[in-house]
Amino acid sequence: MTLPKTPTATTVLPVNPWLVLALICLPVFIGSLDLTIVSAFLPEIIIGLGLPLQTALDDAAWVISGYLLAYAVSMTFMGRISDLLGRRAVYVACLAIFIIGSILVATAHQWPTDALYILLRRAGERPDRESVTLLAVIIGRVVQAFGAGALVPVSLALVGDLFPPERRAQPLGVIGAVDTLGWVLGHLYGGVLVNFFATHKEGFTQLIASLGLNWPAPDWRTLFWLNVPVTLVGLALTLWALRRVPMHRAPGRFDLLGALLIVGSLVALIVGLGANVDVSTATASFEELQRLPAYAGPALLLALLLFVGFVLVEARVKFPLIELNMFRRRNLSSGALVNLFVGFCLMIGLVSVPILVNIRLQDATQLSQGALQAGLLLSALTVPMALAAVPGGWLSDRIGYQKAAVIGLGMAAVGFLLIWQTWRLDLPDAVIALEMLLVGVGLGLTFSPISAAVINSADEDHRGVASALVIILRLIGMTIAVSSLTTLALQRVAQLAALELGPTVVDPQQFVDVYARITVQVLAEMGLLGAVICGLALLPAWFGLRQDIESAAVKRATGEHVITPGD
Repeated sequence: MTLPKTPTATTVLPVNPWLVLALICLPVFIGSLDLTIVSAFLPEIIIGLGLPLQTALDDAAWVISGYLLAYAVSMTFMGRISDLLGRRAVYVACLAIFIIGSILVATAHQWPTDALYILLRRAGERPDRESVTLLAVIIGRVVQAFGAGALVPVSLALVGDLFPPERRAQPLGVIGAVDTLGWVLGHLYGGVLVNFFATHKEGFTQLIASLGLNWPAPDWRTLFWLNVPVTLVGLALTLWALRRVPMHRAPGRFDLLGALLIVGSLVALIVGLGANVDVSTATASFEELQRLPAYAGPALLLALLLFVGFVLVEARVKFPLIELNMFRRRNLSSGALVNLFVGFCLMIGLVSVPILVNIRLQDATQLSQGALQAGLLLSALTVPMALAAVPGGWLSDRIGYQKAAVIGLGMAAVGFLLIWQTWRLDLPDAVIALEMLLVGVGLGLTFSPISAAVINSADEDHRGVASALVIILRLIGMTIAVSSLTTLALQRVAQLAALELGPTVVDPQQFVDVYARITVQVLAEMGLLGAVICGLALLPAWFGLRQDIESAAVKRATGEHVITPGD
């Protein structure tokens, strides 16, 4: 049984869709939180395994990069699988995969290490157990991400199933904001809890002993154990809420060749760009951000070739992974392009604040204070951004996708212009927070109209695919931003330093002062770049996005929408 494509006033859903939205947001948040959760304690993992920090850090970076890759890859095809098999079945499978991955990470030092060690020995390798344990952690993280990444497009598509088109903007924006907020807060959540566990280790040990349990004191592994009960509760509640909701299954079969080509293209693109969207509050300079790797050129060329192959295949197969004709719909193509720009602009704010805060520190002993200060200032960007998704949906319903997106992009552009004009070494934190607030609210206002425009443009049989496009393009925009901003900023800093200092040897303190001032100048110029990108995004938003508000209002007035228990 499927939901009718043209709902009438007699169609009644047996569950409040806002209740379902609240329940599915919890696993989405936990999954996105785990994208960056290990950045706060990655050195601790390395040191705890007895590996040399200098040589093992590159390999350990795959604990984060591997998650990002699997997260993006699962989005690519799981949205389509949810179209074919139904949202409920795929959603349950995603949560199960995430739980299995969390357990693999939490127990990586035990049986996963033993199993991998035996396999490697039989293959003729002679690895040390510590390196094998690190490999087990990376594998567990990849398994986690396959489940977590797919949750986002499946949840967006589920909202499209439960809400009529004229009421989708707010719930779609909420899911997008929750996903973004999770990975932004991940390092803070991980750092706070791991520090709490370390500070109270003795007390936890005594408590566990008094209970007669033979458990180790909590550490970073405990964070992954916590995922299990939280996700199980979310799974049980969501299954209960969806128990009588009819699930639509699209006809056709899965396009395996197309999936392999687009997955290969996406992996090559992200690896070529540095496989990193994690910007820690500990970032002190542009040099600490990841530059383009040496193999960037070949990887990006391979990504282009695989993408061309994907387009050729999709144009010929009977049941394509992505129906290319969808991009002829102006709302979908324009919304996807705007979301790419939004991801780029978001990363400008996330990169700039930690560098500004840390470059103003007097000495290295203040790094922990700087991390806290940067975290608070970043919250002035991310929290309003998430909250703005709700009024963004309200605006979309009343003035349309076009005007709502334009207002948001305009606000963000003004915030970036203020950054360009005001950022100096002695700029008060209150001014920074206000500018971040303006940028965050502006970008947040775009989440709802963009998501609604893209998903409402897709038919019922391709809603999962459209939902995946919403998140993937924002993620690609963020990844492009990290690599390109790092390259451009380093070149600009070197150019300005050469002009001001010249070839002569200068006093070390003078060099530090000049470098700090130049770095802040380049950060201000990145604000100008953010304003320009927002301006570019305004073009497809203004000329491409359309919504027939009058028609939607007539449908609401005549009762042509799905009635829910909350109506």
